[in-house]
Amino acid sequence: VRLYADSDGETHFEDVEVEFAEGTVTSGSNPGGLSAPQPTSDSFFATYYSAFFVDSHPTPRTQWFVILSLVREFGASDREVRRVECGDVVLLNDMDSKSHTSRVIEPGNVMFVGVADD
Repeated sequence: VRLYADSDGETHFEDVEVEFAEGTVTSGSNPGGLSAPQPTSDSFFATYYSAFFVDSHPTPRTQWFVILSLVREFGASDREVRRVECGDVVLLNDMDSKSHTSRVIEPGNVMFVGVADD
């Protein structure tokens, strides 16, 4: 899932399919699917101890939001709401926008991975 801003600053969701090619991560491992490398800058883990709501705000940078163990809702400015949970990945890409909302429904852990500047 990608959360992005259009040319008017309105935020929307887009379902994105990741393409995989057959390959192995390390020699001796079973073959599987590998995506193309994704350029990243840095990463950090975050843990949320309780449920909460954050009103309209943009992401501070383009980043991957990897859900490890929580349930969260994102609301786009076009009023669409998406619920994400363990195993889901969201590309947050709405820096210059009308913003999005966030609601943690079930606390847990996430990982933020910054996308490298081109």
